[in-house]
Amino acid sequence: MPVRKKYYLPCTEIYTPFVLACAPKGRVNAKFESGGTRLKRALSKGTQIYQTKTEQYPLTQPINKLEAIIQCSGEAQYLNDTPPIPGELFGAFVLAEAKPLSTVRNVDTSEALKMPGVRAYVNYKDVPGSNSFSPPNLSPTKEVLFVEDRVLYNGQPIGLILADTRDHALNAARFVKVTYNATTDIPAFNVKDILKNNQQSRITNVANVTPTRRGDNVKQVIRGTFEVEGQYHFTMETQSCICIPTDDGGYDVNSATQWMDNVQASAARALNLPMNKINVAVKRLGGGYGAKILRASLVSTACAIASHKVHKPVRIQLPLIENMKMLGKRAPTTFQFEVGVDDNGVIQYMDNTYYQDYGLSGVNENFSAAIPRSAQGGYVFDTWKWNGNSVQTDMPGNAFARGPVTTESIGMIETLMDQISYAVNKDPVQVRVANLRPEESVLSTLAKELMTWSDYDQRVKAAQDFNTRNRWMKKGLSLVMMNYPFVVYGPYSVFMSVFAQDGTVAISHGGIECGQGINTKIAQVCAYTLGIALDMVSIKPSSCLNAPNNFATGGSITSEAVCYGIIRACREIQRRLEPLLTNSTWTYKVPGAKDIPADFRIRFRQDSTNPGGVLNSKAIAEPPLSLTISVPLAIRRALASARVEADSTAPRFVPIVGPTTVEFTYLNALNNYKTYLL
Repeated sequence: MPVRKKYYLPCTEIYTPFVLACAPKGRVNAKFESGGTRLKRALSKGTQIYQTKTEQYPLTQPINKLEAIIQCSGEAQYLNDTPPIPGELFGAFVLAEAKPLSTVRNVDTSEALKMPGVRAYVNYKDVPGSNSFSPPNLSPTKEVLFVEDRVLYNGQPIGLILADTRDHALNAARFVKVTYNATTDIPAFNVKDILKNNQQSRITNVANVTPTRRGDNVKQVIRGTFEVEGQYHFTMETQSCICIPTDDGGYDVNSATQWMDNVQASAARALNLPMNKINVAVKRLGGGYGAKILRASLVSTACAIASHKVHKPVRIQLPLIENMKMLGKRAPTTFQFEVGVDDNGVIQYMDNTYYQDYGLSGVNENFSAAIPRSAQGGYVFDTWKWNGNSVQTDMPGNAFARGPVTTESIGMIETLMDQISYAVNKDPVQVRVANLRPEESVLSTLAKELMTWSDYDQRVKAAQDFNTRNRWMKKGLSLVMMNYPFVVYGPYSVFMSVFAQDGTVAISHGGIECGQGINTKIAQVCAYTLGIALDMVSIKPSSCLNAPNNFATGGSITSEAVCYGIIRACREIQRRLEPLLTNSTWTYKVPGAKDIPADFRIRFRQDSTNPGGVLNSKAIAEPPLSLTISVPLAIRRALASARVEADSTAPRFVPIVGPTTVEFTYLNALNNYKTYLL
């Protein structure tokens, strides 16, 4: 009966491992024994192999990040470690709890304003200038700061409660009573809603790429989808800002931002003040990943408006839940593809249509047109057809997130290569190499070197042997390759001072230290170029005074650009100074320590240079993230073995639709209680 089946299956899932674990030795088939054992994880270990040249020290010298010790010890000061400022108030947002496209009927703050410590309520009526946090010359799509009438998305800020403590403000915000008028309009929460309801006005075509040829050796046709869901940035420091009125009628805006210029411009426009009245400074961030490029301006602009209303310092530090609700995430992306291949897995043609969801942000932080270029990697792409679309949903404006566009597009194309390998029954590395462009011999060579160095073939064979011997525990291995497309942009400024009494150097620059180690690299480049000791270089906080009109820190290019500026500044100083002075959660899976591979091997390419990089440097940060697609692909290799054993007629490959969780893996292993045997 259906009811008995509903309860019977979960019971067997729990009971079978228990029986296998308790059964006497010799009574259980050896192949099934792993079903009764707990996963044992070895202590992580890792190696790094790299070249260095002592004559270039401290440039190529392996050193700790300059802030490593104070960060690990908790001594590093972040924005919210700033001591209390006399008279300061704390802000807490009142968020719309309504269906998108409904309208606000009334906001009753009477009860909230009577609560202990509460001083004021701020809303759109208190904005003397533009009620927006996206200045048009930097962010073309206007994004509203406070709701004026219509609720654009659930969680949109309606107002701000100010109180003498953070707890008082957060508590009082819950007592603001908002009533709404319902809407008959149909909101769209995702791409599927838009396509289902044929809401063409929400779809903007951004890319059309026509292939220059089509192969004629099609032996198999593969159709499928690849979906990347919204991904929260999960910075350890939430969006935060402290705004202090100055005696010249301006404001000091200390914001946890990756883009000082946007914070300065949005505050100036909202306050109807000239830019030179807004002083923005940033010491360091507790993580950014793109979340604090444009989205930080929502909090900083609201903070500035509040400070303007009460003429006092105001501090806002978003609670984690509000941070996740108010602000956008990685843009969800859906790919729908059809690919024809020959017997070796070489792509003869590809038709690929994609939709990328940017919420309400419009063209702000929208790089969806770059997906076809990002997906090319080192592969032959003249047979690829693209139809790219950006869609607008009734969700918070989505944001750049670590490796925007590249993570999605490289993940898609590498997953496709794996799916092809299943279809033609070839090793996925063979398929990848077979599809490389002839001029990408470096990638082919690197793949061979990596396979040799990592014992790839032996480890694949070992995994296959293990999977043959074990029904309930599986292993998988994946090797992916990448040609990462970099875009150089700016500007980024460098301000350098040399102190004549001892020859030490102080630097302020337009980049933002957000954990990536930019200050360490800058100090090394400066010391090397000037020929002085590393400890003679000190990096100071960034500010819009020393680095005006600078672009956001992101894209894995900021450190290189600032280092180039350092070299230029050092050479100018050398020209001037002769001789030079040279004295001395439950539902969100956050990576943890045990997500470090148990066997973590890193090897840099030997005897190689990057003529396009500053001092021949190579990229870090976002490119390696794009290679992490190898993890879910390796899991699918293990999963394929389990699926074949469960049902030999079932497809081995499982599409990537969202995160590869334990639950996902289990549900796609085709487990059946009839196979739970001793």
